[in-house]
Amino acid sequence: MQLRQAELTWHVAGDEVVVLDLTGSVYLQLNGTARFLWELLAEPCDEAELSELLVERYDIDEHRAETDVAQFLADLRRRDLIEE
Repeated sequence: MQLRQAELTWHVAGDEVVVLDLTGSVYLQLNGTARFLWELLAEPCDEAELSELLVERYDIDEHRAETDVAQFLADLRRRDLIEE
């Protein structure tokens, strides 16, 4: 999976990523782990990779990383921001 390519733009602004979904006219501001995951999704990856990288980056346990990633991806899917 990766970020939707069509009508989606984003920019790094300080410690945050600012996202504009031109299709739904939705504006998002992401920071912390959400920013980290968002930037990883710029390239094709899978849920297991995201969880593993989250564990490595933030030194959290696997269960928490898997839960955080699943929730983040569910939100992106609901907003139609990623392609499977």
